[in-house]
Amino acid sequence: MSTTPADTVSATSASATSATAAPDGISWSVTPADNPRDNQQDNQQVDGRANYAYTVEPGDRIADAVVVTNRSAAPLQLTVYGTDAFTTPGGHIDLLTADEPATGLGTWLSFKQRALDLEPGESAEVPFTLRVPADAAPGDHSGGVVTALTQRVGDSALTVDRRLALRMHVRVAGALAPGLSITGLVVTTDASSNPFGTVTSTVRYRLTNTGTARVVPTETVTVTGPGGAAGPGGTTTVSAELAEILPGSAVDRVVQVSGVRPLVRAEATVRVDGLVVGIGGGGVTSAHDAASGWAVPWALLGLVMLAVAAAVVIPLVRTRQGKRE
Repeated sequence: MSTTPADTVSATSASATSATAAPDGISWSVTPADNPRDNQQDNQQVDGRANYAYTVEPGDRIADAVVVTNRSAAPLQLTVYGTDAFTTPGGHIDLLTADEPATGLGTWLSFKQRALDLEPGESAEVPFTLRVPADAAPGDHSGGVVTALTQRVGDSALTVDRRLALRMHVRVAGALAPGLSITGLVVTTDASSNPFGTVTSTVRYRLTNTGTARVVPTETVTVTGPGGAAGPGGTTTVSAELAEILPGSAVDRVVQVSGVRPLVRAEATVRVDGLVVGIGGGGVTSAHDAASGWAVPWALLGLVMLAVAAAVVIPLVRTRQGKRE
């Protein structure tokens, strides 16, 4: 069993990174090696790289290396491996843990050594090879080079896995097919105690990168009511740029739109425009959907009911009083 502590870094784009456990002072860093080795083609890899990025053809072989430095006062026993990257439902890029088998880019990586023993202050360059399958699909493939320290917690069977990694993005030559989809769109609207006030609608949906390219989406969410108006001055639209979504990954979105007038029904329209990023870019894609939900003005209805009741009761009371007189 393994857990991931708060100080774990699973993926990073910094050119020199380190992980430190506050109580015990354990720390190490990972950086891409300078001057890449016998690559078959020029991938514009330069000294001081932040991470690894390659343009390749199916069947290519690329040799490179990672430099690991022990910045602790004690020896470290680290493991080195490659794995797949994904975008979490919360919108963050992460890497598979050691007990999750890689099925993508991680399987293309092989390392000259998997175990690394470092004395305090010692550095080691670990060569690795990227072998692109002959049938590799065109598009973006993402993963990471991971260094990990596994420690047992006391006398228990529980182990803590601290990870430090560098991202790797590989674009296989061929036609890119960017794509996005919106599913599960729902809209709910709050109630208000103010019969003439505005409320907040909450829009939920899942956004999936269905294409073969890395995409940075821009989201536009609009809430309208009957007749096309749901808020004062039309203030019913929210826009935001989201974090990058890797191919095959999905994020769960929750968007709050304020200034909505509850007019029995509210319709949410979501449009997402995705910009392809990565080596050489690659175009744009978009997706849109709409859904409606109840937006009942309960406070206003209550006020109307009171007014109606008053209009009926008061004349009736006056009539009875007149009869008595």
